[in-house]
Amino acid sequence: MHHIHHTEAFILGSRPKGEDSKLLILYTRELGLIYAHAQGVRKISSKLRFVVQDFSQVQVDLVRGKEIWRLTTASPIRSYRDLLKVRPAANILARTAALLMRLVPGEEASEEVYQTMIRTYALLEVHGQSAEDYRALELLSVARILVALGYLSRATPGVAHENGMDTDLPEEFADIAYQHRLIREINQALAATQL
Repeated sequence: MHHIHHTEAFILGSRPKGEDSKLLILYTRELGLIYAHAQGVRKISSKLRFVVQDFSQVQVDLVRGKEIWRLTTASPIRSYRDLLKVRPAANILARTAALLMRLVPGEEASEEVYQTMIRTYALLEVHGQSAEDYRALELLSVARILVALGYLSRATPGVAHENGMDTDLPEEFADIAYQHRLIREINQALAATQL
């Protein structure tokens, strides 16, 4: 008997697998970064076809197979399809997903990383009116991920998570000089990872 794991997840990406299946790349709340096989979800008749879309937040049931996780069921929590229609927002989601896939050491859960994903998506929905907004939002998201993973200092001004769901950019991000300093720190932290 296989144990079924119930958890929330962001679908960071997917790849076709075989004739009608997908390999999903998930950042889950309780298991961290995992790859899961979703059997038959590309069939026109599949009920999960529209649930397991890239950059959506879902509730999933997973079973650990011999070599890979298997998706048994999924239900939508939140679709961010509208964000994908805005190129700068879609680019931020894709680059954030790529950063997580690069830096997260596999099946190691981090509630702080998961909350960063929730907040990044929420901020993109509220803000994102100008190129400056998008630049600041991406910088904040990357900095928070690096703090959560231990690559950047928690003392970095403006980066710490506030209690509750913040929908405003920290005031430090209005200062271009601050943004440039933070970009240097982020680049140094990324270079130090050697990943």
